[in-house]
Amino acid sequence: MAVIAGAVALTVATAGAGAALFAPAGLAGTAGVAGVSAATLSTVATIASVASTVASIGAQMTAKKPPARGTINQVIIAAEPIAPCILGRTYSGGVLRHDVGYGAKLKKVPNPYRGMVIEYSVAGPCDGLEGMYLDYAPVPFSGDAATGYYSGFLYRSVRAGLWSETALTPHWSGMPNWTSSHKLSSKAVILWNAKFDRDGKRFASGFPASGAVWRGVMGYDARQDSTFPGGSGPQRANDEATWTYSEDPGVQAISYVLGRFRNGKKVFGVGLPLDGIIVEDFVALSNICQANGWKVGGVVYEPGDRWANLKRILEAGAAEPMWRDGRLGVRFNAPRVSIHTLTKGDLADPDVDATAMQTWGARMNGIRPKYRSEANKWEYVQSDLVSITSYVTEDGEQKVEEVQWDLVQNKDHVAQLAAYRLLNARELAPIILPCKPHMRHFGPGDMLTLDLPEHGLGGVDAVIIKRELDPASMVVTFTMMSESAGKHDFALGRTGTAPPTPSLTTGEERDEVSDGVDRGADGFSIAPSSWVRAISCTYAGVPKSGQFPLSATYYVYQGSEDISEDPLTTYSLTTSNCVAALGGANNRVLTISSMAADRATAQVTIRYDGTAIGVANVSLTKVRDGGSVNSATDTTLSINNSATYGPVNGGPLGLAVGPDGLITAQVNLPYSASVGSAKLAGKIQYRTTPGSGSWTDLAAEVQDDYGATVGEPSVLSIDQSIAGPASAATWEFQLLTRRYLGAGTLMVDADAAMTIGWN
Repeated sequence: MAVIAGAVALTVATAGAGAALFAPAGLAGTAGVAGVSAATLSTVATIASVASTVASIGAQMTAKKPPARGTINQVIIAAEPIAPCILGRTYSGGVLRHDVGYGAKLKKVPNPYRGMVIEYSVAGPCDGLEGMYLDYAPVPFSGDAATGYYSGFLYRSVRAGLWSETALTPHWSGMPNWTSSHKLSSKAVILWNAKFDRDGKRFASGFPASGAVWRGVMGYDARQDSTFPGGSGPQRANDEATWTYSEDPGVQAISYVLGRFRNGKKVFGVGLPLDGIIVEDFVALSNICQANGWKVGGVVYEPGDRWANLKRILEAGAAEPMWRDGRLGVRFNAPRVSIHTLTKGDLADPDVDATAMQTWGARMNGIRPKYRSEANKWEYVQSDLVSITSYVTEDGEQKVEEVQWDLVQNKDHVAQLAAYRLLNARELAPIILPCKPHMRHFGPGDMLTLDLPEHGLGGVDAVIIKRELDPASMVVTFTMMSESAGKHDFALGRTGTAPPTPSLTTGEERDEVSDGVDRGADGFSIAPSSWVRAISCTYAGVPKSGQFPLSATYYVYQGSEDISEDPLTTYSLTTSNCVAALGGANNRVLTISSMAADRATAQVTIRYDGTAIGVANVSLTKVRDGGSVNSATDTTLSINNSATYGPVNGGPLGLAVGPDGLITAQVNLPYSASVGSAKLAGKIQYRTTPGSGSWTDLAAEVQDDYGATVGEPSVLSIDQSIAGPASAATWEFQLLTRRYLGAGTLMVDADAAMTIGWN
């Protein structure tokens, strides 16, 4: 229904452009729709657009999770095989594209040579080949020749998938049906060339199970695009040549949505235009994934369900796709800022539908997650049970399910995702609220505070899941899910106590909410009680305008008597990572003016006649987005053709870093050999005093395992990070390289760059 309505909207709204897309070949290019007025077309387009949006959101809400379809370790052999695309760093068996035995008789063995062309990823180039494996054991190579056990019996020819490639070259010439025209451009491939002999020295039991570990395809990061607000760098959404390697779920998700194109033809992904994407949602997701250390790794396949593929990628970031205002955005798990308090004055109808809890079947109290384990031959294995004791007690029994995350390769990462799934299943949902037309400006992903005590929703934060608009009455109906303040710290392992299961407030509690106070012991009550605020910040963690100061005035009651300014009522304050003070009448007004870390707290203790009668906690959490970023780039890199480190080969670059945050260092150094062959290694160093002082290695040396020979280039890729300093400072960074293997002469190729950033 959504597709049909969307097609109608496109056709009539463009009055020719859309018609050409959907008309039979003989009608393509027709300027208009004969016999229909422009006004009628406009009306139909509006109604169809609304229908399309509503249907799409409804379909999303009822859609199932994508079925488990993980990366395939074995070589895929089929007449019409699927096309793989590698995301991040992973192992793959690949897809067999050509397999033939050939060659003159050798030691009475006919056709002693075997050539197997195996494709590992389309939409290249991939960042590089990390290693080749037989029976999951690494096979060492020197150039294109295997060393060790397979020396003399196994050779390779590798292409990373440049847009314009040369054909793979077999070590033993004469491979049938293979010429210099078989280039496989834009595909990461390996030609495995093996020799069999009568003595059975190698491959006596057949060719072993083969595979390879690759660093996958490039991705678009809007944070590195200076045309995107807050971005800084050369990347452009419409120019894949500017994209860079990334293991970030947000980056790979938006790249899949944009699609991969070669010679004007889409070869992989969705192909949605940039103006149909809420880019800032994907930027926010990337920041969250970076802060949490979440990476995507694995292979997705086409043809197939692209919507399910997108869900698989986003699941690695605890997120899911969501349509909003006709554009594709993301719903993610992170602390949020409430942007409006919804009261009964915002309701178009007092008939509110608030579900007391999700269904019994949905509320699991334990998940046994499955992830792809490198330590277990890259198979999907069960991790430790993620269970919440308080939920088990609440349910009276264990309710456990097994869930596989197809593109997650780390046990801590998958445990955090499982915890989020358990916590989200306990939220109040659905909460259905029909609202007046002025509320139409809010949409999916926005968090509102519900002040509807008569419906059991007093002071409940809730996120809009979907929005429906009635074109006739302009009544907007929100479907929402509550948002518990403490679940993010619990899911990410920062606290050991899960938040309680949310519930609708009781009649007594509703009365208290109506009074604006919480009843305390011994007849005393205080308001407000503990509260949580998410502070909206730039990419660098600087609070945006309007976030501070925060203030609250405390009220204290003994029974129904207001004793807030009674001389016996006193207020005291303790803080952590924030600047706050008490003032005003009787020192009962709290003002928070700033915070000095990603998390901060202020605690107000209230006493009457020296006895503590209540404690109100204020918790602050920074929520970062694409507001700003500090970075510096050097594109004048060089190569040191010595076996030991010598003069600087990149930088030095000065960069303002801190307080805290993360310093990232990335090097993309394509290189080739003008003479012979060699392999390149490199490391990044920093010093805390520009212009003087000793240099410190940022991390261990990185070695390019593949190496370059004449006509066969390679690339040294470095991606490292360290924590920023506690106080703001300017540091310097430099790149050193060396030739760690071989005696060839190496030289820098185009597009070499070193980028240092502070987030």
